[in-house]
Amino acid sequence: MHLCCHPVAKLLVWQLVLSTLSSAYDANRVVCDADQNIFCPPSTSCCPTFKSRKEPDVVVRYSCLMGWSSRFPRGPCCPHYEDETVLENFDGSYWRGGTGCGNGYECASSSIDTPICVINSTAHPMDYQGNPIKNKYETMPRYRACKSFTKDGISLHGLPMPLSAALSYKNSSSLTSTDGLDEHYMGQLAYFSNIGQIIADDRVNSDIKTAIIGIHGSGRDAGTYLCALTAIAVDASKERSFLRGQKGHLNRKDVLVVAPWFTAPADDIPPTSSSLPYLQWDAQYPIFHTWRYGAESILDANDKHNMTISSFGAMDVLLESLCDRNQFPNLQRIVVIGHSAGGQFVHRWALSSNSWCFGNGQFVHRWAPKADLPNVRVVVANPRSFTYLDARRYFVVSDQIVGVKEDERSLSEDEGTLTPFTNYELRSPSAAEENECNSFNKYEWGLDPDERVPAPYVINNVQKLIDHGDNTELFCRYASRDVVYLTGQRDIETLSAENRYQGLHGDRFQGPSRRERSERFFASLQVRGRELEFCGRIGGESTQVHERRIVKQVAHDHALIFSSPEGIQAMFG
Repeated sequence: MHLCCHPVAKLLVWQLVLSTLSSAYDANRVVCDADQNIFCPPSTSCCPTFKSRKEPDVVVRYSCLMGWSSRFPRGPCCPHYEDETVLENFDGSYWRGGTGCGNGYECASSSIDTPICVINSTAHPMDYQGNPIKNKYETMPRYRACKSFTKDGISLHGLPMPLSAALSYKNSSSLTSTDGLDEHYMGQLAYFSNIGQIIADDRVNSDIKTAIIGIHGSGRDAGTYLCALTAIAVDASKERSFLRGQKGHLNRKDVLVVAPWFTAPADDIPPTSSSLPYLQWDAQYPIFHTWRYGAESILDANDKHNMTISSFGAMDVLLESLCDRNQFPNLQRIVVIGHSAGGQFVHRWALSSNSWCFGNGQFVHRWAPKADLPNVRVVVANPRSFTYLDARRYFVVSDQIVGVKEDERSLSEDEGTLTPFTNYELRSPSAAEENECNSFNKYEWGLDPDERVPAPYVINNVQKLIDHGDNTELFCRYASRDVVYLTGQRDIETLSAENRYQGLHGDRFQGPSRRERSERFFASLQVRGRELEFCGRIGGESTQVHERRIVKQVAHDHALIFSSPEGIQAMFG
């Protein structure tokens, strides 16, 4: 591809200007210009917008640039000018913000003037631990920057968790205490939001028609999810056909963005004025990132109720707060999207949740809604593993011989199918295969209880729908929910590629890479759907369980996944 880079002279001026702009860190905020009350969320960088190319040193506003991980420094901001920004707006009513590149890349344009990033062959990028960053690709898409915030605009808020939510799945006795309001709550879920506190006694959110809940990954960088999703709401509002069943186009002012923060003891959490503490989940024990599989919160030594709550139970409370017509009378759609560990979270939560807020299913089933509810769509992006609903996995057909082990074979980056399904079948493992990993179907890879990974929310909720080993009821409920799977075309790193993945045999039973695991899980849903005649699906012409899309030229990167055409379509299409 022929590349048309910016002239060297202009690039040097740009780098000189950037070197004079400092970004300080101030209690979970990045300071762009304190005097002008301009801030960015944590784990982002301040990107200036200049007045014009003729005045490249006059900063008129800022945007906030993300990266693919909070563990890595951000890359360069790409030059952005106010006069060109006005021209690119279709109606001039809002400002889109700038763009940037990953660490080790530089801003460029393709032969057709498409903004891209190209690898900087002379750079030697390092992560925060001093380890070299290995950039694999010559070109990458640009990152979208979000509009900067005021200081109060990125304050941390808390959603109170009622004790009844913690008791609902524990077969415990009902709460009887009535001594004071706080007697009925056990803590609060931390979150960021583009409108501030989402629940207020003196306010009705009548303007909100679409809500997006972004679930962070293992880096617990909720602020970057707030930034990514607010930027995407602006992009989506330029299109006129994303929301099904509605005339006109998405109005960014009608969109609520919520980014929950499932905090851990190691996190730098600002103090709260509430008597309710922020809930925390263990990040190390019994396995990493326990919130992603629905673990119980850490018991607060000062909690007189001696109660914990599942991260999935906390998610139910958030969802049902948005479904409250007294608070959000005109809300039409809720999108819950998660990437990586966040993708695992939203997948397992959608599978196990008993929340009354789910409805508008695709199947004729008793789970159909009985009230006026917003549609809930779940978008599962690049999870490392899935929870299968039975003990079957894709194995090589018994009379086939494969010369290369799955986790060692080289995978293609094209858009085709990676699994050679003509040589594979969905079946229970043989005795020899099961000996390789006798825990392959224990939770979180399957639904068999695992005492090492206690998840009472999941086990109790799904067991109510499984009749003597028959998962029909559970499958049909999950299939009835509006779920879209997103997979990065380049997310093909195999389990053997990094030492941290060694021993994850349950993952290996699902496929050698994230992309192929997504492919196989989705295929397994179609097999089970055909076995059950798609649970009596409405409009029998379409016989597919859920949807799946491959995101072109993107690997394991939430910001690029979300801002891609496939990502925007998955959320709003």
